[in-house]
Amino acid sequence: MLEVGCVYSKPDLSALFGNKDKEGLERKMTRYGIVFSSTGWAEKRLYTIHKITNPFKLFAIMELGFDANTDFTKLRNFYYHFFEDEVFMAMPDEVKEVRMRKMGLDVSRQTIANYTRRLETNNLINRYTKNYIYYFANKTEQRLCDHAEYVEAWHDYWDDIESGLNSFDAIANMRTDHGGVARKQPIPEINGIYNEKIEYLLSLIQQSVESEYEG
Repeated sequence: MLEVGCVYSKPDLSALFGNKDKEGLERKMTRYGIVFSSTGWAEKRLYTIHKITNPFKLFAIMELGFDANTDFTKLRNFYYHFFEDEVFMAMPDEVKEVRMRKMGLDVSRQTIANYTRRLETNNLINRYTKNYIYYFANKTEQRLCDHAEYVEAWHDYWDDIESGLNSFDAIANMRTDHGGVARKQPIPEINGIYNEKIEYLLSLIQQSVESEYEG
């Protein structure tokens, strides 16, 4: 990450942003919300960073690999709830989608899956753990449950199958008895090796939220 007040050489910034061309480099820096001045010529040109208008956006691009056209407000809002609320983090994507919509924050489950996958790709979380959250799903509604009820629901389902019911009718009985279809979801775990990086990410999210509230 760049630091405000620091001076960088053109070769260093070219390597960081993947642009050897001066005009291309400066356009990208401007598009990323970096306010700078420069002196010198060619490869000896030096850049002073005066301001980073959206540090969270720059972090998401440079450290997490997001495209510059990402909706960074939507991304920030999701990561805020993902890291600050352990219950929300453990919920299935379809439940997260409903919860976000109820807060007036519309994020599709496909987008949620992409945001979460990006954390996994950068080794910040592990999604495939042996700890699960259990719930019953019925269209857009979900009800959390414990492991015992989850097991009971599937036990009754297989009893129905053995008694001669087809799968459709057995599931219908499960919906009647429990309000939905029993499902489970692995609970993500934060990779402790990257705690410092995650803490920095959270500080940028908090700064962004506070700046928005302050107007």
